[in-house]
Amino acid sequence: MKSLRETLVASHIAAVAVAVLILFSFDRLVRAILEALPTAAYFVATAIAIRGMPYVSSRTGLLDQFGLAPVLYNLFSAVVSFGFAYLLSRYAYGVGPFTSLRKYRPLLAGRNHV
Repeated sequence: MKSLRETLVASHIAAVAVAVLILFSFDRLVRAILEALPTAAYFVATAIAIRGMPYVSSRTGLLDQFGLAPVLYNLFSAVVSFGFAYLLSRYAYGVGPFTSLRKYRPLLAGRNHV
């Protein structure tokens, strides 16, 4: 009977899971940047326009003022999904996720799905 590691490698599940986790991580990273970009641009534009530091109310916290909750969630999600891709790749192939996908790609491309 095969071990779990041999089964994951032979059935190509590990490579597909690693690729999906890396894509999900990249997606969350881009979302975090795109959510923070308008607020940061507005803050910088205001600072340039008034030639000073913009006023930030003391009644609202920094997390509320800049809307950092969704950004931090997306960054955390990106780190966690990449971490799982790394752990799965290390377990199945013994190398990191990008190295394992680079080595595995020719095997998938050469398969005949008939």
